[in-house]
Amino acid sequence: METYDFQSLLSSGRLKDRKAALTIGVFDGTHKGHQKLIERVVDEAEKEKDCISVVITFSINPKPGIPRNIDTIRLREEEIKKMGVNSFVVIDFSPEFSRISASGFIDMITSLCIPRILVVGEDFRFGNPKDSASAYDLDSMFRLRGAQCRVEIEKAILTEGGEKISSTLVRRVIEKGETGCIPNLTGRKYRIDLMPCPFRLGDGFLEISTKSIHQLLPPPGAYDATLLGRNGVLMDGVCRIERDNLLFSSPQGDPYFLEMEKDGVLPDSIFFGERK
Repeated sequence: METYDFQSLLSSGRLKDRKAALTIGVFDGTHKGHQKLIERVVDEAEKEKDCISVVITFSINPKPGIPRNIDTIRLREEEIKKMGVNSFVVIDFSPEFSRISASGFIDMITSLCIPRILVVGEDFRFGNPKDSASAYDLDSMFRLRGAQCRVEIEKAILTEGGEKISSTLVRRVIEKGETGCIPNLTGRKYRIDLMPCPFRLGDGFLEISTKSIHQLLPPPGAYDATLLGRNGVLMDGVCRIERDNLLFSSPQGDPYFLEMEKDGVLPDSIFFGERK
C-alpha cells in the first residue's frame, strides 16, 4: 500500500490518469461499518481493469469537540493496509482546508484521479458548514463535471441490540471502561499507540504519562492488557490507568523489562482486554 499526503498527491498529478474506486471518511477506530466500506472499495477495484482502491482519510477529526481520536494515523494505516487497499491518502485538515466548499472538494477529487466508484456511508457529509453537501448530492455533482463515477451509499451495520456501529458508539464504550466489548464493534481489541510516547522502565513495570498519549483512554482502573514491543514480542499483563500515568506490569516481570532495556527494545502499543 502506498501512503500519500492529499495536497502533495494532488499537486504531483501522480494518480490523475488512474481509474479509482474510493471511499472517504475519518475512519476513526476503523470499526466494522468502516470495514464494510473499505472491503467494498477493494472488491470494486478488483472488478475493473487497471483500477486502484483508494482510501482518503483526515489527519484530525473534522468534527468539533473531539479532543482525542480512538486511534492514530499510524494504527489506522496499519489496519487499512491489512485489507488490501492500494493507496492510503491523508488530508491535512488545516484551517484553510476546512474552508473548502463541497463543490471545491469534488473538484479536487476529480483532479486527483479518475473516480469510477465512490463508496460512502449514509451519514457522509463534506464541505464547510456554510457550503456542505451530503452523500445523496454526490451523484449529481459528479455528473455536472462529466465524471462517470458511480456512487454507492452503504447502510450502517447494527449491533445485536439494533444500535448503529459508529465511532461515537466505540468512543462511548471506551469512556465507560467496557473495553472487553470493543472487539464486537471493531473485530479486534482496543489498542493504544505508544510509538510517540516517552516511557520509563521501573521495578517490574512500564510507566507512561497519560499526557503523552494522544488517544482516548478508558477511565482509571485496572485492565487485562497485552504489551507489544517493536520487536514483535507480546507480553500479557495488567495495565493500570491512573490520573497522570499508565502503568503496565506482568507476571513475566523484571527479566522481560530488563531484556527490553538491555536490547534497546521500545514499546509499540498496548491492547486492552476486560476491566478487572
